[in-house]
Amino acid sequence: MKLIAFLILFGSISSQAQSVDYNKIILPDRVRSPDFGEKLVQLAWKNHPTNEILRRKLAIAQLDVGRVSADWLNMISIQGNINEFNIKSADPNVPVFLPRYNFGIVVPLGIFVTNTNKAKHNQQLLSVAHEEINVQKLEMRSMVLKAYNEYLLREKIFKIQSQQFSDKESGYKLIEKRFQNGETSFDVYTAAQADLNRVSIQLLESDLDFKNAKLDLEQLIGLRLEDVM
Repeated sequence: MKLIAFLILFGSISSQAQSVDYNKIILPDRVRSPDFGEKLVQLAWKNHPTNEILRRKLAIAQLDVGRVSADWLNMISIQGNINEFNIKSADPNVPVFLPRYNFGIVVPLGIFVTNTNKAKHNQQLLSVAHEEINVQKLEMRSMVLKAYNEYLLREKIFKIQSQQFSDKESGYKLIEKRFQNGETSFDVYTAAQADLNRVSIQLLESDLDFKNAKLDLEQLIGLRLEDVM
């Protein structure tokens, strides 16, 4: 019994833990997070065109659900006729034909099946549109934070390469001066020069990677990083 109770409790806790709060995946606009990464996620969700496409698809699905109610009225028709001769005639000898007028409502029998199925179909499409929004929230958050992490990494590497280049350049200038004064050999001088060229190339590559990482992040948020407040 204890084992069964534990399994039931564990299953209940697990089911609650697995639920996703999508307002935490993408924070609402009214929420201002001190975390810069979360701010970037909000901007990407607001500005990226893919997200706007999904929002419009959701709006269309909502309109289609509401339109089913109006379709019921479009399929129902009112018919009537009036015995104009009997109504206009004042001659008592004219025989009266009944009924003098009649009205009716025509309801196609298939409307109950057709519209019910259509309502269910549109409701399913609306649910799909909602889930597409949720999927996009998960993917957008992941893409933005990964791009931000990549940007931070490339920035650190660039700073390290810049410092290394500065150190190698200072060392090279010292060796160059010693070589000009005849205090060191040509082999030492050329080795220092080759070492400086190597770190120069590494600096250029790290600078390129840093700039590209910045561009990738800015493409997602739709703004320059310098303009993010």
